[in-house]
Amino acid sequence: MSKTTLTALALALSLGACANDPAPETDTTTVVMDDDEAYENESEEAEEADEVEPPEAVEQTFQAEHPTATGVAWTKEEGGYEASFTESGMAQSVVYAASGAAGAVETEIPVADLPAAVTAALARDYAGQTVSEAARIVENGQTTYEAEITVDGTMQDLIFHEDGTLVETIPAEND
Repeated sequence: MSKTTLTALALALSLGACANDPAPETDTTTVVMDDDEAYENESEEAEEADEVEPPEAVEQTFQAEHPTATGVAWTKEEGGYEASFTESGMAQSVVYAASGAAGAVETEIPVADLPAAVTAALARDYAGQTVSEAARIVENGQTTYEAEITVDGTMQDLIFHEDGTLVETIPAEND
């Protein structure tokens, strides 16, 4: 096909997708920026380029578990498929095995909603650092909390038990 035909086809598909969407989605991702809005736009473009189509078993399980989800985007994650979406006004993500088995469910929460013991541990051990994002993670019936901070220019995800015990520190993805 010619470049003009491909462009027209892409535009038609894009307009068709918009026509079926009753309302525009609101981006609920928290982004810490240094007056550089291009950073956020580059991240969104990179995410779109990484999107994949999940296997049918994964799609069916997701639809059954999250029938009201909107703004669903699929990416490869740790050998599985991650659905990022909004449900009940909350940004969430779930990782699925190719078989359709669900793993961890991560739900963004306001930083103020972190448990008091987690907030105290952050104040004690990471004084002067700002938590840019927070999340509740439920996996295998266990709940942990994630706090994203930047230390020496590097983003880190700190994973805590509800009692404020630090479980893990991992480099954060630029999301």
